[in-house]
Parts: sequence; structure tokens; C-alpha cells
Amino acid sequence: MDGFDADTAPYLLPTEHPWEALSRMPLNGRRVLTIAGSGDIPVFLASQGPVSLEAVDVSRGACFFTELKRAAYRHLPRREFLRFFFAGTACSPFLLKNAENGIASRPPGRWSLYRTVRPDLTPAARHFFDARITPNADETNPFVQFLRPTDVFHASLFPPAIREEAYTIWARGARRHFSIHCCSLEDYLAETPSCFDLIYTSNVFEYLRIRYVMDASAAAFRTFVRSFWESLHRALAPGGCAVFYLYQGHETALFPRLLKELAPPRPMRYKKHLVPVILRPPALSGTVWRHVVVLFEKASPR
Repeated sequence: MDGFDADTAPYLLPTEHPWEALSRMPLNGRRVLTIAGSGDIPVFLASQGPVSLEAVDVSRGACFFTELKRAAYRHLPRREFLRFFFAGTACSPFLLKNAENGIASRPPGRWSLYRTVRPDLTPAARHFFDARITPNADETNPFVQFLRPTDVFHASLFPPAIREEAYTIWARGARRHFSIHCCSLEDYLAETPSCFDLIYTSNVFEYLRIRYVMDASAAAFRTFVRSFWESLHRALAPGGCAVFYLYQGHETALFPRLLKELAPPRPMRYKKHLVPVILRPPALSGTVWRHVVVLFEKASPR
């Protein structure tokens, strides 16, 4: 996609909220493939007990950020985690007040916290963050550049940021091993010999759709979707689910068109399930965001 490639900057917070939908899925002992994103979704999925988990992302920065998030969840209490990533950002007043919980002692600074998590990073990730997290990082948050304008509202909806029990679940997932691959999802699907019970594609479909709408013809987009589904179908176990996150409510005029464009070819025999996501950001009184998690379940052998 134009502007979304190996050099794309990572982002600090997820703007998708599939947590409830994914928590309903029986993943214990299953094999999972997911987009890495901000690192939080792989960590959450790892907490659900899969026997294996692979995270992929076309952005090198996103892969490094996934390493950093995993290490931070592993080693930092929630209060220190939030201070490490969010102190000095527009999100900090709400998040840090929420995490203090009457604790008066001053936690270690960002530089000290980075030295705690740094041993868990690969050499490439250390190189990436060593250039950004320096001794003066206590004065200026180096992660501000990875925050998008609406993140201040998504932060107040992100479970481990606002609830200690959710943070405990994410931290448990971070202690489980998973591999991180820097490549596009479509390339990984085309080449992997593995077979998965769940493939979480995040909102990759919408990104790719925008690229083809802007740069290519509708016919080229249909050809890509067919090829994408052929690779996905081959890598998905019978009875497994391919999961897509759409930033559209199912009642919008665009949603039926998106769903039609996204659907797998009929001969593949998938069952479709829609899980509405309703979000009410506390800082935007009266505002409701409506998204949909779309699950395509592959037919099991008769």
C-alpha cells in the first residue's frame, strides 16, 4: 500500500478492539497467525493458550515495537508500563491517574525502565530503540511520534491500560514465546508451509483495498482478493477461522459492499459470522464508534 511498507513508522496503541470477540474463541492448544501491529494483539492472543503463535508485519518498526511491548509486559508492573510508554503524552493524565491507585512512591524513569526490558530485545530492535530511548528520555517522550490524533481516545478503551486484571492477562501472554516475522501477510501466507486454526488479519483488507482503489483497477483488486484467499485457504486448517477487523458499522451504506468484496470464493464453503464492536470513548460524551469483527469459518471435512 502507498505509505505502508517496511519503513512505515510503528504505532503505539491499537485502534481496533477485537478483545471480546477473540476471547470467545477456543484458542487453547490451537495454532495462531496474527498481524503484529502495535504488539498488543499478539501478546493478548498468546495469553489465550495457543500451542503456537506467529506474528507478521510489513513494517520493521512494528516488529520492533512488538518486541518492546512484549518485553515491557513481561518485566514491568502496570504503573511502570504506562509511565514508560505514555508519560508526557496527551494520554497520560487519564492513564497515569488511573494506574496510581493511591501509590505515592515515584517509579523509575523511562531510561531506567528501558534498561530493564532491553535484554529481551533482538540486536536489531535494540539498535532501533537505542537511538530513540536515551538518558534524556525522562524529559521528552520518544514515543510521542508514534501516537496518532485519535489515540488519546483509544487509550481510554484499551483494557490493560485501564484495568489491572486485563494487564495481568496480557503480561501472562507476554511470557509465552512467539515468533515475529517482518513481511507482508500476503507474502507470508503464500510461502508458509504451516497450517493455522486462527488467522487474525487485523484491518489489512481495508488498507489493501485503499491501495487498489487509488492505484489500480477494480478488476486488479478482485484478482488480488482471489489470490489472497487462495493462500489464506491453504494455510487455514479445516474448521479454522479467518478474522478481519472492519472500521465500519454493519448498518452503514458501505458495509455490504465491503463484505461482498471481502468474501471468499463460494466454492471454498466458508460460514460467515459478524461480531459488532460498540465503543463509547469516555472523553467524547455521546460519541459512539461502531466497528465489526468478521469471522469466516472454514468448512470441516464431512
